[in-house]
Amino acid sequence: MIQVANMAFPNPSMSSVSPQRKMGRGKIEIKRIENTTNRQVTFCKRRNGLLKKAYELSVLCDAEVALIVFSSRGRLYEYANNRYLAMSFLFLNFFSHFSSLLITPFEPLFPVLCCEVD
Repeated sequence: MIQVANMAFPNPSMSSVSPQRKMGRGKIEIKRIENTTNRQVTFCKRRNGLLKKAYELSVLCDAEVALIVFSSRGRLYEYANNRYLAMSFLFLNFFSHFSSLLITPFEPLFPVLCCEVD
């Protein structure tokens, strides 16, 4: 006589993972990164992600998108999907180089367009 053992199949609802642990990315605390190397790497990755999102928004929603990012070193990064917006970026790029010579600071002139990212 052949005896077949009962095979136990795991119930998908009964997981060995605790209910508190979930898949996905963990949350990070939003604060200044003290390590300069890590800060620069994070800036580059997030800047590229932001530029990609701006492009995707312009394509998917047929929106006119303009994005300006100033690094902590004073470099200007921009994206525009419209030639008129691109021309305004040329003006802002020129203007940003000479903003230190002005009596009025550069940032209050364009409070919505300018953001300094560390």
